[in-house]
Amino acid sequence: MPSKPRRVTQREIAQIAGVSQTTVSMVLNDRDGTNVRIPEATRARVKQAIEQATYVADPAARRLAGLDNQIVGVFTYEPALSPESMDFYGPLLNGLERAAERIGCDLLFFTSSPVEDGTRSLFHRRTRLRLADGCILLGQQMVGSELGRLVAEQFPFVAVGRRDETTAAVPYVGIDYVTPTNELIAAAAAAGHQQALYVHRGRDSPTARDRRGAVESASASGQLSFLLVGEERIPELPRLARATGATMIIGEDAFLTEDVILSLTAAGLSVPADLSIAALGEVRGHRTDGHALAGFHVPREQVAAAALELLQQLIITDPQSWPGLDTQRLMRAEVEPGDTIVTAPNPDQDGS
Repeated sequence: MPSKPRRVTQREIAQIAGVSQTTVSMVLNDRDGTNVRIPEATRARVKQAIEQATYVADPAARRLAGLDNQIVGVFTYEPALSPESMDFYGPLLNGLERAAERIGCDLLFFTSSPVEDGTRSLFHRRTRLRLADGCILLGQQMVGSELGRLVAEQFPFVAVGRRDETTAAVPYVGIDYVTPTNELIAAAAAAGHQQALYVHRGRDSPTARDRRGAVESASASGQLSFLLVGEERIPELPRLARATGATMIIGEDAFLTEDVILSLTAAGLSVPADLSIAALGEVRGHRTDGHALAGFHVPREQVAAAALELLQQLIITDPQSWPGLDTQRLMRAEVEPGDTIVTAPNPDQDGS
């Protein structure tokens, strides 16, 4: 069995190139060539020495020296190209494609790992992770042990979405769902709503917990009292609304909220005349009986582009310097007021 290649030192590179170790360090940390103090001939000699010494021995040093493959991997924990998943993954993949074109790299879509029990394993024996200079991870739920292993191995990667499946310092670009959830709840309370139902999918992903946590905090503070309802109880919503006095229903995402609306209209209720409705997810293009659904605009394309830009920063930076980078970023989802949050009925009126 061949032994693991040893790491080539800057001193050895300097000896091969006939320059100082300081010069080697300056070249490694000046990939774009903006340091005019290094003559181009010297820079070329150092890179040639690096290529000679690290052709097999040290892929990390090759990346730092600008000798990488310009290939970025894309790994999705769930199937990404099915009709059911394209609403979520489509904008992300579009954002990655546009960003990759701008920076001049190719995307390698890892699909060899089979989907088992609804998810893929990043470290499945078929996954050719090391073909790429780094990897973008997509998925509503990720495996904490795999994220931790990537961090420990100092493999350049960025997860899309806030991650808390591990205590390791996972690089990510995600969406701040808490702030717009608080704003939407405040708007509902300002419209006179006091009792509401929150319909959720029961997922244990970070973003699902963020939204549910904001709902629970609003309820605990008395701003708007919520009953949490699992999606399996959607047929019971008309009865639950009557029993609790709820004048509003909020769904975890737009598609779940559309199922809620179907259940209400089947029971003879009108949205938003009888019950106000909103979704804690992307709602552009979602309407009900001519009314624009209230909810969020989620900038998924921009998130994906920012994730690729962060990955490129990790690829060209010495891993020892990663702790000094801003590697955990949240972008804002904006509230889309829509037409489905209306003034709550006055409980003192008899409804006649």
